Amino acid sequence: MENKFTKNNLIARWLDNRLDKDEKEKLDASGELDELKVVLDDIDTWKVKKFDTNAGLEDLNKRKKFIISPTPKKERNISKWLSIAASVAILITGGYFSWNYFSNQTTTINTLIAETKTIELPGGSQITMDALSTISYNEKDWLNDRTIYLTGQAFFDVTKGNSFSVITESGSINVLGTQFNVNSTNNKFEVKCYEGKVNVTYNTDEKILTKGESVSAKENRLFSTSHTTITPEWINGYSKYNQVVLSEIVIDLEKYYTTKIMLPKKYKNLQFTGTLTHKNLKTALQTLFSSMEIEYSIDSNNVVIIK
Repeated sequence: MENKFTKNNLIARWLDNRLDKDEKEKLDASGELDELKVVLDDIDTWKVKKFDTNAGLEDLNKRKKFIISPTPKKERNISKWLSIAASVAILITGGYFSWNYFSNQTTTINTLIAETKTIELPGGSQITMDALSTISYNEKDWLNDRTIYLTGQAFFDVTKGNSFSVITESGSINVLGTQFNVNSTNNKFEVKCYEGKVNVTYNTDEKILTKGESVSAKENRLFSTSHTTITPEWINGYSKYNQVVLSEIVIDLEKYYTTKIMLPKKYKNLQFTGTLTHKNLKTALQTLFSSMEIEYSIDSNNVVIIK
């Protein structure tokens, strides 16, 4: 027992990088680290989604009273190395998975390539989702937990008197009786207000938008701009660009069409200004590439090859 305790203590100190030279040589010679190193190498390949700890804690506190304790299960014998690896994994990912456990009560809705979808929230507010977007919310307890989690892009038409928050990976928006669009696609963060008022938070920046105002994130700050549109262009089936690089436009086209565009590196930073339709791929490609005198072809698998 004492020997086992000593050995486990050495392993714990090895994980914490606190062994002296003699202790490390002793542990290496015992062969105890071989299997553990394999497990830890595997853990190094894990990717954990970026997690907002403040939002997660707030969400956790809201949900705790609705969680039913699971029925105790019989304890099972687990390999000591998997136990150690599990402990390491918990330390690394505890915050994210704690939040994810409680969020399994949420309703999640996704859209596919070239698909838009409109849903109605409890209370009558509507969300129109752009292609390749995801929203999650607690439909069962909406009165107490009025939070929407968004990945991608969506337009919100909020009924007067209703309020809720929209959380994205980059920032958050608090709303009350308004119309606004949030674009959090491909590391973007842009909010446009069409009616009413919205409060936008990004890092330490906070701005209140009214009709015709918008903000976008750049260099870890919010920058204010204005717009004159009544509704987002994408809802009407097109995208409008002003000096946007081709690499970003290609990502958009692959969202609205079932296609793959092979864009050579030399073209990626070329800029385009104009309007592209979401209804006809050939028309969109001709509008984009003919203005730049770039030759292309479309093969039988709908892959666009730039010459």
